[in-house]
Amino acid sequence: MYLNKVTFLALSLSLSGCGFEPIYQQKNNVLIPQAFKLNITGSNDQAYTTYKLRRELETLLPTIAQKVSRQLTIKISLEETYGNIAYNANAKAQRSQGQLNAAIQVLDGNLTIIHESKLENATSYTVDYIEEFSNISAEAGARERLIKNLAQDIVHELALIDIKP
Repeated sequence: MYLNKVTFLALSLSLSGCGFEPIYQQKNNVLIPQAFKLNITGSNDQAYTTYKLRRELETLLPTIAQKVSRQLTIKISLEETYGNIAYNANAKAQRSQGQLNAAIQVLDGNLTIIHESKLENATSYTVDYIEEFSNISAEAGARERLIKNLAQDIVHELALIDIKP
């Protein structure tokens, strides 16, 4: 037992001396810069989508933070829909589509709207009416693609607008 404690202590000291960092601790926590305040809304059914979009934007917005000289509020209102778009001869769905739309407002410190736009993203996926798991997985993958694409579109939109001090 004593040997194990000594071995553990020696191993701990040697690992800490070589720059070892635990995998569960992030080296650089990505935080949204003070230049942006996010306000993302959607229905209760879209709670995951609003959460995931916020996290995606928190990693992408620092790339354009140097362009902003004052704090801006970004209001994003989401609308997410899914539906079938193609059927086989037996009237069974073969393909479905997900659509994620965002109405964006950029407001300055006085809450004056300085930019407004609407962005739309759509993606489709194959539906197998016999396999429920593959349908759930396909819809989840489509949702992830929609969120990532929308976050990138929002950052591109913000990078292109003329933000004056």
